[in-house]
Parts: sequence; C-alpha cells; structure tokens
Amino acid sequence: MKEVYQRSIDILQKSEKLALTYSDKGYFLAFSGGKDSQCLYHIAKLAGVRFEAHYSHTGIDHPELVRFIRRNYPDVISDYPEMTFWQLVRKKRMLPTKLMRYCCEILKETKGAGTVTLTGVRRAESVKRSKRNTYEVTRHLFSSDSENDFEEWRKEQSTKNTNQDQFAEQSESVVRCINGKDKIIINPIIDWSDEDVWDFLNNVVKVEHCELYDKGWHRLGCLFCPMASIRELRRMEAEYPKYKDAYLRIIERLRNDRIAQGKPDYWTDMSAEEVFQWWCSKEKLAKWKAENKQQLYLDFEPH
Repeated sequence: MKEVYQRSIDILQKSEKLALTYSDKGYFLAFSGGKDSQCLYHIAKLAGVRFEAHYSHTGIDHPELVRFIRRNYPDVISDYPEMTFWQLVRKKRMLPTKLMRYCCEILKETKGAGTVTLTGVRRAESVKRSKRNTYEVTRHLFSSDSENDFEEWRKEQSTKNTNQDQFAEQSESVVRCINGKDKIIINPIIDWSDEDVWDFLNNVVKVEHCELYDKGWHRLGCLFCPMASIRELRRMEAEYPKYKDAYLRIIERLRNDRIAQGKPDYWTDMSAEEVFQWWCSKEKLAKWKAENKQQLYLDFEPH
C-alpha cells in the first residue's frame, strides 16, 4: 500500500478516540458522492474506524450523482435542509454569488456541528485548498498539519475554560474543546494527488465512480453553482434545461417579492432570461447591460 494511503489510515486510527468523545457514532463523514469523498469513505473503512456518512441533499445536485449515491452507497444518510435552496434564495432576496455563497454555508457547512468531521479536501484541488491543513477547527480557531500542535491546542482550550462546562475535561486523557456550532475537521486525504485518487478507487478498493466523470465533468457541485466556470455553466444550461427553468422562476419570484415590498426592481428593464444570462456571466450588472442590452437594441433597429 502506498505511504500516502497508510498515513491517512494512521490519522484516522489515532483520532478515533477523540471522535468518540463527541459522538458514540464516531466520525461524522461528509460525503458528496464525488471521487474524493469516495476515497474518504473507503479509506475510513480500511482503517476500521467508527463513522457515520452523511450526504447534504441540496435539491440542485446533478441527478446522476444523486442516483449514484443511492445505488452504490445505501448506508449514507441523506440530510435534508430545513429550508430548500429556493426558499433560501427568497429569504436572502438575492441569487448566490461567488462572494456571497450563503447557500453552501447554510445547506452544507453547518452539518456535523459538535462533532469530529471528516472531509475529502485535498491540497491539489485548488490554490485556496492548498492552504488547508490536516487538523482544523471551524471559525479559524485552529489549523495545522501537526498532531502534536493539535493536542497542545486542545489542552490550552481546556486550561482557558476550566470553569465552563462545555470545555470541561472528560477524562484524564481526553479534552473536549468544542461545542455548539463549532466542529473539529480532519482532512485525512489532504496530501493525495489526482493520480492517488484514481489509483485508490480503480486498483485498491476497485469501486465504481460516478458516470459524470466519464462525460468530462471535473467538478460535481450543485448545478449552476456560482463557483463553476462560465464554460461549465453554459454546459449546465444546455444539458439541464429543467433546472435552468427553475432558476428563471425564482428570478421572477425575487422580482415580484421586491415589488410587493415596495422596493425598487433592479432588473426593471430585463427579462428573467436576461437576468439569468447576466448572473452566469459573473460580470457587474452595469457592465453586462452596457455590453448586451445595447447590442440587443441595435439588433432590433429597423433597417
């Protein structure tokens, strides 16, 4: 077995006792159905640690991905949000953007609060994720690759909060250092390369992967996620028209909500289709209108 796989197993086995102090079910394993979360799931199985895998059902995932999870991972628990994505958009009174990605924060990232959560984050995925570490605590309370540093931090939290029940020492060797909405995050496969991922799935555990990868999709996030590239968004528009129609309907609802509340309609001279195209362009509204609305007027001028 590759050294990088064994290191992941060691991380999981060493931290299992900690996970069990927060939940008798062990680790909370965040599962998305993508290749990285598959690796996380199966390396946890090989490590023989206790965990419960959860899939955050957003309602706007690729339908092929949802079917893949149900067919291949029936033991994964589907967590349904208290509020649907569409209800959330109306509550926020805006579509999510790259800078205001409230949907992910509410529909996914709150899951596993008060637990030791496993994720399939890898440094090789992106520049931003290259700065992530093996051991983390939400709200940027702690981040390090060092197990010793993590243990020291936990002991410091116990010392600082000896008079607070939620930080009380549970035993001579275990310190509870988080509670409430916080969670300890462990990223066991953080150093795996893309080659490691496919080698593990195809040659070590020999399991099926989601068909979307074979169709050229590299990222299996939510449909029309603002983090997707413009090229990906255009492909989604072509291949998932029913989901696009749902976005057009929510755009009209947002408009009607603002009018009913006596607030200005920022899209007063734009159709739902035009608003959708602007949103997918990732451009500022004024710039998009200057470049596209003017062109539309020119196209319709009588000859």
